[in-house]
Amino acid sequence: MYVDFSHLLYFCIVGNLFLDSIPLSHAKPLAQSVSTYPTSAVFGLDGLASTSGFVQQCKSRKVQSSRFHGLLRTRDASSRAEDVKKGFLHAWNAYQQNTFGADEIDPMTLEPKTTRNGWGATMVDGLDTLWIMGLHDQFDAVKEKVAKLNFRKGGGQLAKVFETNIRYVGGLISAYELSNDDVFLKKAKELADVLMDAFDTPTGVPWQMLEVETGKGSSEGGSGSSNNLAEIGSYQMEFFRLSQLTKDPKYHQAAQKVIDVILKNKPGEVPSYNVDGLYPTGFDTMSGKFTGGKASWGALGDSFYEYLIKTWYLSDFGLKRNLDMWNTSFDAFQKHIATKGVDDRMYMGLSDGKDFTSIQDTFTCFAPGTIALAGKLLDQKDSLDLAIKLGEACYNTFSSMPTNLGAESIGFLPKGSNPNYSGLSSTERDQVKKHGFYNENASYLLRPEVIESIFYLHRITGDSKYQEWAWNIWNGIKKNCKVDGGYVGIKNVQGGKSSGIIPNQESFVFAETFKYLYLIFSPSEISLDDYVFTTEAHPFKRNIPFNGSFS
Repeated sequence: MYVDFSHLLYFCIVGNLFLDSIPLSHAKPLAQSVSTYPTSAVFGLDGLASTSGFVQQCKSRKVQSSRFHGLLRTRDASSRAEDVKKGFLHAWNAYQQNTFGADEIDPMTLEPKTTRNGWGATMVDGLDTLWIMGLHDQFDAVKEKVAKLNFRKGGGQLAKVFETNIRYVGGLISAYELSNDDVFLKKAKELADVLMDAFDTPTGVPWQMLEVETGKGSSEGGSGSSNNLAEIGSYQMEFFRLSQLTKDPKYHQAAQKVIDVILKNKPGEVPSYNVDGLYPTGFDTMSGKFTGGKASWGALGDSFYEYLIKTWYLSDFGLKRNLDMWNTSFDAFQKHIATKGVDDRMYMGLSDGKDFTSIQDTFTCFAPGTIALAGKLLDQKDSLDLAIKLGEACYNTFSSMPTNLGAESIGFLPKGSNPNYSGLSSTERDQVKKHGFYNENASYLLRPEVIESIFYLHRITGDSKYQEWAWNIWNGIKKNCKVDGGYVGIKNVQGGKSSGIIPNQESFVFAETFKYLYLIFSPSEISLDDYVFTTEAHPFKRNIPFNGSFS
């Protein structure tokens, strides 16, 4: 999941790198994408369902390992699940008792924080976690507040359209699918209808920010019309499912129109776009053109790539263009993003197909889980093997630290780099020699991406070591981040709480971090064969067939 802080992180990264321009001397451009523009009324449908045998093969494959439930029984994971649930309730009870209905609680002062328009981001984002953990009294208490929300009052803030979609719309849809309570679908539709104002642009690409009272859009910076790949391209899952549930194609069409515009950009025609499928991160809403920035599967890019394969899965394998684009982007990822370090681990950097930047932020660590999912769906053993290696490197950034927690971003040396560690400080040099990487931004903000990939790798391989990895991280969180009002970030993963705290507890902690930890140990029936998780970890059911029509 990509969140606001990544803007600062990304621009710090690209402005302060010692390895900002490692040439990719033998990189070759990929063949042009096999993606085609839609000709039917439903954007993005490209006839995959009629491809002989392929879809049926995909439908017949099981994603979740048959070993999974056996591991839960034999290793008594239930006590660990209960420990995670207890930790969740520690934070939830502080929120409910002190600031219920606010977006967030300051875990140090117990005061409310308005960060997402005052609609109660924590309670809405955490709805499905409450249901999955069996906390139905708390779930019902949130329901009463949700029913009264007015999304045409913005709490004195502009709405960040992307974040509003993944946290609120996704959370409401998932709550509806789990509980079958119509109030959640009603409110999801109300909010999505508000967000549709942001898509009223000459290109159909949404504004980054929205004044919900007037429907006026803007860029986060105020002037201009800049946006980024993740924030324009990550509506597909929520809007596709909402079109299915409401039988109104307008949501899906809006999300797919964005993909139409993206595909009108061609390699070599715009800045930093040199390789098909390796998209620059910067985008201009009004012109419909990329504006530069190295391709990233982390901050500013992550959920766009994630939604290509997951929306194809959610669509009952019907949206062929999504699969075509995933295949093209994943090929480019393997050639230009995934890179072996001097420690022989597989890392993920930034690239425009010509120059490579060896920084990996924590957001990028969603990729092992999504690649493992794609590997199972497409029966690609090599993809699963790569996902396992990438996951090991991501976990190593946590397990190498005395806190068992990983940094916001790390730097690494690609294999074959300057053996003298040119450009590194003495501290960074020592860290590379000891761990294989150095901490570029040493803070930890309770982010879920590494835990997310551990969840996928555990469910898909059935290997019990992933439960041990998750348990180590959870113990690190309890020891270093727990305070009376919930959990906080820490300024340095080397020193833990004593290095200083960051008093933020965003809604994703309840939606993602706790949910993935719980599901790694819980015998919950939320199976990867029956549900597809959004970028905010909201599970959507796979029980609605799709043949190109929403009627």
